[in-house]
Amino acid sequence: MGQRHLEKNDEPTIDCAARRLGVDAVVDVARAAFDHAGELATLECGHTAAVLGAVRLAARRTGVGEPAPERFAESFDVDPERVAVADEVLATYLSPPADRDEIRSLRRTLVVAREVRAAVERGRNAGPELPGSHLADAAPFLLARASSHLDSRTDREYPGLETAALRDHIERLEADLELARLGTKLYTLVAED
Repeated sequence: MGQRHLEKNDEPTIDCAARRLGVDAVVDVARAAFDHAGELATLECGHTAAVLGAVRLAARRTGVGEPAPERFAESFDVDPERVAVADEVLATYLSPPADRDEIRSLRRTLVVAREVRAAVERGRNAGPELPGSHLADAAPFLLARASSHLDSRTDREYPGLETAALRDHIERLEADLELARLGTKLYTLVAED
């Protein structure tokens, strides 16, 4: 069910569509969605609408932001409604993304982890000062560990955070956030490519 089987010289590819719409960053995600279910979307909506539907879905799920519907009509002479239907067809063959609250929570945790890493890299012993903020609640274990260097029970220094460990933790959080945004199936398809 791939794009490669359906391409004609005069029909846009994922790369071309993403470039013309100014969302080059979504090419891999759009290609994975199209390769997975693009043939079905093409049968229902036409090749161009299916390609644009894959780009639209990828832009939304990656957080790049959907191109304005008028851009589909202006750049490709395609009814934006057909693109929306193609997007829906593709989405039915992919698992949904996580709910907004979960994505928001992961994003906040990632922000805190990056702030703690920046503080550690600058040689600060304490984490960012965020008392009472929503960010402090997002990753309390990082803040507590970055801020607690002296164990009050033993008067021994508690080992602080290491930059390498924080980088690894941030990479895991970034992967978790991408999984949450894309949905399990699409995340797996992108990882396979």
